Amino acid sequence: MAGEPSADPTASVDLGRLRAFLVEHDLLDGEPLDVSLLSGGRSNLTFLVTAGVRRLVLRRPPLGDTAPGAHDMSREYKVLHALKGTGLPIPVVHGFSDDVAIVGAPFYVMDHVAGLVAERRGDVAGRDAAWGRACSLAAVAGLARVHAVDTDAVGLGDFGRPENFLARRLTRWSEQWHASTHRDLPLFDAVARRLVDIVPRESETTLVHGDYRLGNLIIGTGDSDGDEPTLAAILDWEMSTRGDPLTDLAHLLVYWAPTCGRVTHESQEIAEQPGFLTTGELADAYRDLSGRDLANLSFYLAFEHWRAAVIKEGIHHRSLRGHTHGDGFAGIGASVPLHLEEAWEIVGGPALVDPVAI
Repeated sequence: MAGEPSADPTASVDLGRLRAFLVEHDLLDGEPLDVSLLSGGRSNLTFLVTAGVRRLVLRRPPLGDTAPGAHDMSREYKVLHALKGTGLPIPVVHGFSDDVAIVGAPFYVMDHVAGLVAERRGDVAGRDAAWGRACSLAAVAGLARVHAVDTDAVGLGDFGRPENFLARRLTRWSEQWHASTHRDLPLFDAVARRLVDIVPRESETTLVHGDYRLGNLIIGTGDSDGDEPTLAAILDWEMSTRGDPLTDLAHLLVYWAPTCGRVTHESQEIAEQPGFLTTGELADAYRDLSGRDLANLSFYLAFEHWRAAVIKEGIHHRSLRGHTHGDGFAGIGASVPLHLEEAWEIVGGPALVDPVAI
């Protein structure tokens, strides 16, 4: 039936046209070409492209309808290209194309980076406490490095719109919720009104990743069991911009452990493993590395839970229409009201959560 998604997302890839693109960018000679789904992702589709011994990654938007301005591959490519040479651990990007005849949507190609992506408890099973602590510190140090980038120096001085960043984001995500298919969840608007009342009037501007969490980091595990973990790559820059860096910190904390006790993502069980920092310790480490004041962290935590509800509600409805691929989608819809309950408990009750004891 026309308009129905293919059961195999690689069916949209024209191997002949993709080969020509790779040859044009000096990424391929005469080797046989193979394309497989590396990760369905909760958002964009990620393909592993192999040609002989060469391994590349191709990123494209998800199947089906998406929110206006979302899943912008040219934006992600622009940022990664600009950050080359900054010392940030990022994959090397090789080319972007908006020719939808090649893979069915705009896409870009980058190097494959080996390592561990920790999405759930089992991904770090068997690691000792020293490993867990080192992994935690590598993650938070990477975030501090993102926020230390001189955006003017790398050509991103006009990237995004940092003016009135927090107020505009409240408006933008609220508009996206109401413009998209969503369930009747009155708590969404209740939280929104409370966030508008307490939004910080001033905020710092830095490069912002937009989705900084363990699941978007590649952890280098070394060649032997005793090697200390390192941050090998920071992935998924599609929501990056210039804005308030504490939104990134709160996002990391929201996906690190339950804020008020509700498990909204399986990644929140990782920090229960030996050696992993608590969210309070993680926040303290970021404060020490960056020198930033975290007095208003409660607002940011509530905001990131609320924003997660918008994003996940969209993924939930895309999944119902069959426009998602891979595992991990079963609990998306159920987590949306939990995010809203977490946000309301942080800022809707008589007292705010103490950010020192997150």
